[in-house]
Amino acid sequence: MEIFYLRKEEFLKSIDKTSLKHFCDGRSYLSDEKYLEHLCGLFLVKFIAKHIYGVKNVDIILKGDKPIFKSSGIHFSISHSNDIVLVAFNNAPIGVDIEYMRQRNYQKIMERYGEIVKNPAREQFYKFWTVHEAEIKLGEEIKSLFSLFLEENYVLSCVSSNTMVTNFKIKRLDTTTDEPIDLECEFETPKKIKFK
Repeated sequence: MEIFYLRKEEFLKSIDKTSLKHFCDGRSYLSDEKYLEHLCGLFLVKFIAKHIYGVKNVDIILKGDKPIFKSSGIHFSISHSNDIVLVAFNNAPIGVDIEYMRQRNYQKIMERYGEIVKNPAREQFYKFWTVHEAEIKLGEEIKSLFSLFLEENYVLSCVSSNTMVTNFKIKRLDTTTDEPIDLECEFETPKKIKFK
C-alpha cells in the first residue's frame, strides 16, 4: 500500500488551471472549491497510476458505488480535507479518509453513532471518524486498518478487506516550478512534478 498527496493551494498556484479541466469526468458540484478538489483527486490518482504503477488505461468506472480502473486490478481510494487531497493504492480493496482536526462536539457526534465515550479527546474522535468514513468507502468488512497523524492537524485512516502492508512511505507531490505546469503535457511526459 502507498499513499500520495498534494497540498491543494500549492498545487493550484503552480498549474495552468485550464489544463486541469482535461481530467473532468462530467460530474458537477455546487461550489468551485469542491469541483477543484475533485479534479485534483482525479489528476492525482490517474497520474500516479500511470507513472508509478504502469497502468496503461487510467479510465475510471463505477462498480456499484466504488470507483475502479476500467482495466487494472490495482485498487485506490481518494480523500480530501481542508488543503490536502490524497489517494491510497493497494493490491486489495481499500478505503481511505483524511480529516483536518477542528473543534466540534465530539461526544455528541460519537453518541449518534453508538459510541459512548465521556469527553473524547480530539485525536480519539478523529481516529473514530476517519475509520468510519474509510469503511463507508471500502464498502466491505474491514480485515485490517491503521491510522496516523499527517503534518500538524490531520488524521488519516486506511481500511482494507485484506491484509495491508504498512511499512510504506507517504509521498507528497512537489510542484515547485517557475512557470505554470500544463497538466496535459505533464501527464504524458512528467518533467516538473516530483515527490518528496
